[in-house]
Amino acid sequence: MKIACVTPDNKRDYLCEQVLEGLHQLGHQLVISDPGNGFTKRAMLDGEFRAAADECNAMLVFFGKQRNNRPPRRYFLDQVKLPKSRIAYIDGSEWSATGWESGDQATASLVDPTRRRGEPWIDEEMLQRCGWYFKRETYPQDLQRGIIPLPFAMCQRHLVEHLPFAKRDIDVFCSFGHVKTGKRKEAIELVKSLEGKHNVVVKAGMPKDEYLDHLRRSKIVIDAWGGGDTNDRFFEAVGVGACCLYQRYNVVMPNPFIDDLTAMSWSSVAELEDRLRFLLVEEPGRAEIIGSSGFAHALCYHEAHHRAEEILKHVVP
Repeated sequence: MKIACVTPDNKRDYLCEQVLEGLHQLGHQLVISDPGNGFTKRAMLDGEFRAAADECNAMLVFFGKQRNNRPPRRYFLDQVKLPKSRIAYIDGSEWSATGWESGDQATASLVDPTRRRGEPWIDEEMLQRCGWYFKRETYPQDLQRGIIPLPFAMCQRHLVEHLPFAKRDIDVFCSFGHVKTGKRKEAIELVKSLEGKHNVVVKAGMPKDEYLDHLRRSKIVIDAWGGGDTNDRFFEAVGVGACCLYQRYNVVMPNPFIDDLTAMSWSSVAELEDRLRFLLVEEPGRAEIIGSSGFAHALCYHEAHHRAEEILKHVVP
């Protein structure tokens, strides 16, 4: 099939990148409006995109955060000759439908997690103008409005060559770019307290190659909420076959990872401490089982092409 994609201009968006990768893996021909997500280096002219999109089977309009780049060209919705049922909005936003936090939202969310679902949460204009609305961070109440969950996925860049578990020399790896969300700060402090008892690495800001090397050498990788409950680190951990010890989601995850089998979740610092004691002391072989099972589960349900298939089964049934 031929699919038109209205993409963010020169602004990388992980969900957009993953959907495009999945569509490409499935062999579809893509007409991409703007550069910035790994599939094209030039922006198409308006008339050029319209003409190509009119010959497409469907059109996907992607959320795009604005930061010194032009706004997403949503006006194509009024110009392309496709029925509403063949058009979908792919919302990769966090904090709010704009992608930006409002006021003291980030600080307040440390005390009250419900504040993570900011306002406006749904882009009402796109909900009305598109036949389908897919969202990275979908809460249970969003399902009642017809929002379809589309969380992050495991992509090719996550599939770093696995080391045999027996050769992994890092028991716990904890690395966050910032500590202003979720329980990242508390997780760092807890993992640091294990120094001397276990081989733990708590480090941020390292070069990409060093970071990937630490990932593949790790048995357990800590994850905590970022701007959204779901973030890239989860599939970085799963992609190398590590046991992902992640802060429990409030959002919907289709085909969820099963606690103690394909991943391990925690909510409080006390629970994280208990989980680490279980994996490091009580059943030290369990992390390998969870890491292997989690990777297998992702291959079955959570690769980029699975997200693309979820979109296409609605837009082009």
